[in-house]
Amino acid sequence: MKKKLSLIKNGTSRKTTFNKRKPRLMKKFTELVTLYDVKACAVIHSPYNSNPEVWPSREGVEEVVSEFMEVSRKDRNKKMMDQDAFLRQRIESEQAQLQKLRDENRDLKTREIMWGCLEGDIDVHQLGEKDLQDLSSTIDNYLNCVTNRFENLKKNGESSSSLPPLVVPDLNVEEDGDIPSIDGSTHQSETNRLAIITTTAADACAPNITNNPKS
Repeated sequence: MKKKLSLIKNGTSRKTTFNKRKPRLMKKFTELVTLYDVKACAVIHSPYNSNPEVWPSREGVEEVVSEFMEVSRKDRNKKMMDQDAFLRQRIESEQAQLQKLRDENRDLKTREIMWGCLEGDIDVHQLGEKDLQDLSSTIDNYLNCVTNRFENLKKNGESSSSLPPLVVPDLNVEEDGDIPSIDGSTHQSETNRLAIITTTAADACAPNITNNPKS
């Protein structure tokens, strides 16, 4: 559980907490410099000390600041941001993630509509304009993928009579823990459904042959 940061209203408690946390902050700076081989400094100006406190030393601060000022203004400001800019960046990032999730969910829904139509569970004439547009796009993607798969089989000298093991584009996304992905089991499930539909259609079109014993 994240701790809510807010001003400590009690003055005595605020000073006590400040004195406890300040050494921890300096320790973090030391770890940062040691672990990542970077230059850092800190200047702490507080109402509890008339003179600003510096880390690691006054000379160390002057050295870091001097090297920083030698960098061009453009390079200095490249990755700098204030609180407003930081919040805007976070909001834009979250909005992009949300849109990605919506697109994934829409794609999954369209796939289910397509399979429902193929299996006879959904009447295509009952679909709305948006569903029809998405369905048309999904079918085109399937057809392009199947065509490309067969072409690859021919180039590799493999038999084109077998059903391609993968009949949909790979829609896996990065493992960020937030966006659902279509994994291998889903691919296999869709392949099995297509195989069942194909077999059923072939059986329906096959001639009805019966073996009559010779009289």
